[in-house]
Amino acid sequence: MDMIAPLVKTGVISSTLNLWLALPIGFLFGFALFHAGFTDSRRIAWAFYFKDVGVPVVMFSAIATGMLGLWGLSLIGFLDISKVYMLPTFLLPMAIGGVIFGLGMVIGGYCPGTAAASIATGKIDAVIFIVGFLLGSLVFGDFFPVWGDFYNSDYMGVFRLDQWLGIGLGQTVLLVVLIAVSGTIFMRFVQNKVWPPAEVDPQEKYVIRLHAALIAVALVIGITFTFFPSESFIDDSVETPYYIVPKTTVSQAISEAQTLEFSDLAGSGA
Repeated sequence: MDMIAPLVKTGVISSTLNLWLALPIGFLFGFALFHAGFTDSRRIAWAFYFKDVGVPVVMFSAIATGMLGLWGLSLIGFLDISKVYMLPTFLLPMAIGGVIFGLGMVIGGYCPGTAAASIATGKIDAVIFIVGFLLGSLVFGDFFPVWGDFYNSDYMGVFRLDQWLGIGLGQTVLLVVLIAVSGTIFMRFVQNKVWPPAEVDPQEKYVIRLHAALIAVALVIGITFTFFPSESFIDDSVETPYYIVPKTTVSQAISEAQTLEFSDLAGSGA
């Protein structure tokens, strides 16, 4: 199969059409957030107290599904991963930012995306959250010179888990699936122990059967992927161009290039 995705990078659709497609996709995404419970600040906050772990379970499911789908489409030749944007790693700033982000979620009950979806349902607390988010963004931007150097520090480029662990990409996919499955089971166990339900839901056994079937499918696919070498998924010999390089790194590269060019000119003149 000839690779046709990502659609914009391979020229299947135009950038203009891609922007227009974002509108219906956004509506569908908001619809999914609503039915997953992400538009209820109480459910999001309860996840941190193990009172209702539905939100992190959905997130685990999304990570495993997206990951298996991404690598599966690349294996059959539908998706060219070298043309897919990969977020660069700024390890320490991202770690601290993640902690701050988590505190914001447990206090406010939203992230920016879920707050926007909640506004569509008429939630006043979501409006307040968005206002605070915008004010915080303004403060962050105005005082960026204060923490800008830290923001761009600990840059590692496009750095993947398999590279960090020193194992194959297929084994990493299986590992993440196992973490998602075990994390889901553990959180459900803690929720039932700490916040036991007042009455048994008659639909619970059917939900458990469905979850068990989906988990079995994910594990089978994950185990199958372990037999494929990393080169089957992505070519590490060519670094993907779709990533962000810190300005300091760009400036340093330009300076080094100019120095090298000057040295070559000086050498040829001599």
